[in-house]
Amino acid sequence: MHLTETLHLPVSAPDAARMYADPGYAQLRRRELEAQDADSHIDGSPEGPFTATTTLRMPTEQVPDIVRRFVGQSVQVRETQEWGAPEADGSRRGTIRFEVIGAPATMTGRTRLVPAGDGASRLEVDGDLVAKVPLIGRKIEQTAVPYIGQVLRREERSAAAWAAQGS
Repeated sequence: MHLTETLHLPVSAPDAARMYADPGYAQLRRRELEAQDADSHIDGSPEGPFTATTTLRMPTEQVPDIVRRFVGQSVQVRETQEWGAPEADGSRRGTIRFEVIGAPATMTGRTRLVPAGDGASRLEVDGDLVAKVPLIGRKIEQTAVPYIGQVLRREERSAAAWAAQGS
């Protein structure tokens, strides 16, 4: 099922790249998402292309019931963001992948980080969620897409917290 989100980040595009390459940012996201655990690994640096992989263990009380049947009381989600080198204006293109560990569900997509003036940027996500579950996979996708959108939109608050701490 297709998903598009546009997030408005209160940091410039170069600062957003530094934010995504900061392992401490995973802890801010953990708190914002009320996750039980978070781990982050960065390959490369924000001055060039880099990959940020974050694994979050999250409670499932807000997950749709049809999904909770498959994942239990908590779920581990691995997010991999691969970013290309910055363009002259600071914008970047990349890919994003969410994997629900132990469940047949993934979201893959393209990302674009663009300057939005006054020290702000926009993160555009265009992806597809696929749940490979016979007979009910489509229903899982339909109920999970709004939840994933909600999780993505919390990125705006996490970015504000990162900026507020002067990182």
